[in-house]
Amino acid sequence: MISQQKITLAAKSLDLAAFLLLLAVTVLWAVWGIGEVFHEGWYQPYWHIIFYFIPFIVIFGFAVLSIFYPLAGGILIFAGGLAYFILFSLRAIQHHTTLEPSFFIVNSGILFTGVIFIFNYVLFKKKRTVEYRWVLFRKYLLFKRTAKIIIIACISIIVIITTGSPMLVRNLNRIPLENFNEIEVEGNEITVTLSAGGPGWYYSNEAPLVFDGKEYSGLSWNEIALFGKEPIGFDTKNFGKDYNGSTESIYYATQQDFNKYNMFRYIDFAGAQLTSEVQDCWKLPEADEYVRLLRYRDKNAGGYFDKVEGRAYYYITPDKDGPIWATEEMVIYYWTSTSANDTEAYDITYSGEARKISKTTKQDYRGYRAVRTNKSSPELIKMELDNIVIDNNSEK
Repeated sequence: MISQQKITLAAKSLDLAAFLLLLAVTVLWAVWGIGEVFHEGWYQPYWHIIFYFIPFIVIFGFAVLSIFYPLAGGILIFAGGLAYFILFSLRAIQHHTTLEPSFFIVNSGILFTGVIFIFNYVLFKKKRTVEYRWVLFRKYLLFKRTAKIIIIACISIIVIITTGSPMLVRNLNRIPLENFNEIEVEGNEITVTLSAGGPGWYYSNEAPLVFDGKEYSGLSWNEIALFGKEPIGFDTKNFGKDYNGSTESIYYATQQDFNKYNMFRYIDFAGAQLTSEVQDCWKLPEADEYVRLLRYRDKNAGGYFDKVEGRAYYYITPDKDGPIWATEEMVIYYWTSTSANDTEAYDITYSGEARKISKTTKQDYRGYRAVRTNKSSPELIKMELDNIVIDNNSEK
């Protein structure tokens, strides 16, 4: 039989472990929230940034409940972690994607915290200590529990301020976008003309792409790549016309498909309309081209893309600066025209990372920006050819 002394020691050790783990989980979500505010959430209007703190607020609420009522708090934390796991697992299955290892680490931490509080309550009940009886008005008990909450709150606030301040300074010092017009930009050994706002530049779901009377936002690489394949358009292109719900039935566009059917071939010379006929005035940059274009403030970042490693290198880490990016709009990633493998294509982040993303991924904050391939309109070329013919006939 386990002695009362060992039970007491185990209970106190577990109580400390539960508090430290709860502190770690709460601070982790505080870091995540402030990081996402200045990363994904930094676009106008800015009122929505409060949503990025909801996980932290919920976890902090669970922390308060667990400290005063460990059994109820532990059950809620465990149930919340389980619901979190089920929700994201179902979402991953639905979108035919895989969950990152970090997801399982974070989720395990939440579940384990709940289990510890439940087990800790059982130990203290067995020990028959006043610590976990429902007498909340004893001064020392109230002070001890309140002190734990104050510690968690203070450390979380300190972490939010120290982590968020450099990000705030970075974002406020970005080179703003002057306008949404077409512009010529010089990069690392390349010079391109970037598309104006319109079908060639998706920067926010508030400015969706319009084709055939329908609005589209957050297009996948598959949809972009297979636009010109009959029937022309985006419908049924994400998973393919033969998709039946299974992973095996998904059709992933190839690099050859992209080169032949991509939507940018169908944008008119002015960059104002997506048509149903090939124009060949625009293209989506390759991964290497985007990397060479990215900037830090008013200077080129000196980047290049190693095709063998599938990795971008820079003289200085780029940022979301104009005129490459719309600094106060939603999009923080651009699709590239480069296929990485059978199921993934490269996108590029504003900080310069080239990532392999599923070709069927659809997210409103992933866009694109086309560059010109033809600086003379088809009509102008035809007029010039007609003039040449007329001149030749006149000479005869």
